[in-house]
Amino acid sequence: MDALVLCFCLALGLIHTTEEKVLRRGRVPPHIVFVMVDDQGYNDIGYHGSEIHTPVLDQLAGEGVKLENYYVQPICSPTRSQLMTGRYQIHTGLQHSIIRARQPLCLPSDIPTLPERLRQAGYSTHMVGKWHLGFCRPECLPTSRGFQSFLGSLTGSGDHFSFQSCDGTEACGFDLHDGNRPAWELKTAIICHDQRTPLFLYVALQAVHTPLQAPGHLLRRYQTLGNRPRRHYAAMVSGVDESVGEIVSELRERGYYNKSVLIYSSDNGGQPLSGGCNWPLRGGKGSYWEGGVRAVGFVHSPLLKRKRVVSQALIHISDWYPTLLSLAGYRDSDSSHLDGQDVWGAISSGLSPTINGTPTEAVWISSHVIPQALNVDIAGSLLDDPVIQIQKVM
Repeated sequence: MDALVLCFCLALGLIHTTEEKVLRRGRVPPHIVFVMVDDQGYNDIGYHGSEIHTPVLDQLAGEGVKLENYYVQPICSPTRSQLMTGRYQIHTGLQHSIIRARQPLCLPSDIPTLPERLRQAGYSTHMVGKWHLGFCRPECLPTSRGFQSFLGSLTGSGDHFSFQSCDGTEACGFDLHDGNRPAWELKTAIICHDQRTPLFLYVALQAVHTPLQAPGHLLRRYQTLGNRPRRHYAAMVSGVDESVGEIVSELRERGYYNKSVLIYSSDNGGQPLSGGCNWPLRGGKGSYWEGGVRAVGFVHSPLLKRKRVVSQALIHISDWYPTLLSLAGYRDSDSSHLDGQDVWGAISSGLSPTINGTPTEAVWISSHVIPQALNVDIAGSLLDDPVIQIQKVM
């Protein structure tokens, strides 16, 4: 995608009814920018010791909170579904694999999504980038699931320049959409937003997913890398770094930065055959080894109570749903149906992770959090099984 332009229109009077809900609560919630990068490996960021240059991401993470015990799912659609719903994929029917272009499947319409709830909390909601949660029916599209605007791709991957996407060799088509129609000419997202209304911007980059493509000026930075996939992959990561820098600069220039929360996350581990590196973790994309599910993640915000720290709190992609709704001041609880927990206290203040508001020990077993109230001896008996990795956290 050529550019992302945030056009903050001061006098458009957008979403007056929801804005009144925000003002009646006596406080204006933060602007939320969630950046989801595709297939970035655990080692593929500067502050993890990579040879890939990511000065912007390193600075943002260094000034914020690095999430070093942060987990996602091993492939794309399950991770994105958990971000959107706060529920494990077993509860949405998306536990099997990704959603393919010709598959008549999408995120269930009877499960509320994060942007739907944020709109109820008074937010203006916009998405740029990769959806990959199904488009077989109109009600499956991003603009039917809570986003007021959408510019991006509906499938899992495609050419980064021509937007041609294929599901096998026999089914190819153009995949750049503006709302529910093809964006034949449009290559710039112009988001007009009233500054008095809190903003939720979901930037779901297809980079660094294959095909491995990058502009020449980025490739030239890595001429010394002998491995061609690694060279192109590194250039794409640098492109992500520049893109995030442009978004943050725009937030600063338009006066949004001081009241903003930026979250950066990979959707799964890197794919070593496509240039990714998850060292020192074992495995990669598609596996339940740490290299497939332990992700790069950080939070950057002037609103953090503690900054320039590394968090070892156990955090999962499903936790963002209740966490962001809590930040937004959303009062109607979905907690009885959620698998995620509000972890803002752990991130911002360094508090112990909680379940139902009570600090607790937990064990991580095959991507699930189990309260200490359970018989840990049962879980402990699994420790001798090399296939199951367990981490105990406070």
